[in-house]
Amino acid sequence: MECLKLLGLLEMNKYISLINGKLSNSVSVLDRGLSYGDGLFETMSYCYVEKKLAVEFWERHLERLRESCLITKIKFPSDKLLISYKKKILHESLIRGMQSGVLKIIITRGIGGRGYKYDKSIKPTIIFLSFPRNQIKKKLYENGVEVRFCKSSIFSNSSLAGLKHLNRMDSVLARAEWDKENYFEGVMVDDSQNIIDGTMTNIFFSKDNILYTPCVKKSGINGIMRQVIIDKSKLFFDKIFEVKIKKESFIKFDEMFITNSVIKILPVKALRSKKFKISDSTKRLIELFLSHENKIQHLELS
Repeated sequence: MECLKLLGLLEMNKYISLINGKLSNSVSVLDRGLSYGDGLFETMSYCYVEKKLAVEFWERHLERLRESCLITKIKFPSDKLLISYKKKILHESLIRGMQSGVLKIIITRGIGGRGYKYDKSIKPTIIFLSFPRNQIKKKLYENGVEVRFCKSSIFSNSSLAGLKHLNRMDSVLARAEWDKENYFEGVMVDDSQNIIDGTMTNIFFSKDNILYTPCVKKSGINGIMRQVIIDKSKLFFDKIFEVKIKKESFIKFDEMFITNSVIKILPVKALRSKKFKISDSTKRLIELFLSHENKIQHLELS
């Protein structure tokens, strides 16, 4: 048992954290991100290419972070500062032998006292985290994964819909509903029984080579991979629609896949008793993001 505990601690220590430009792993107990979830985050992939570490879709992530700060009235750091922090943590990652991994950026409103009201001169806390990549088995991309519906509903707030803010209790509660490894992901619906997204992914369905993805105007996250797939979809599919999809209507679709910036695109083989196929269009879309040659096109050298 002690060996298992030690192994768990070693796994937790396999990360690098940069807080306001300094290598550190602690923040103030008065940080509003801790007190109120008053902050935003971005998660992206990086890898070693052309003798440098490069981040995938960096500009897209940076732009969404900028827009999210504007909406939430959190002071957005300069691009120059964020790029310098990115270079510093990636350099440290390379020194420690992490040639591919996951980069996470957290920006909180900053350190404040009690109460929801904040001082407008407050300085944001900027956190960069680097984690080693957990490799997904190739057979999952080829054969698909099984998913389930969650009992917990997703929170609705049109003012915050689409943003990656730190208030993620709905996803936390939903993900706690199962422990068995046979389910890769949980599908979340809103109070009106509309399918929105997964606990950590966006969702796409297709029928007759037409792609459909749930609307995220009132809840859910407008993921970067979701945005990229919408842009690239016409290379492989006839049309794409962002629509309301009722929970009971999922059975009418031919196929389903889930997406995020780390897993890219994973086909779903089953939801409840419904078995989905994996079309040639989806296979080519998956290859677009997984092949080494195509991946380089999505990277920005750091």
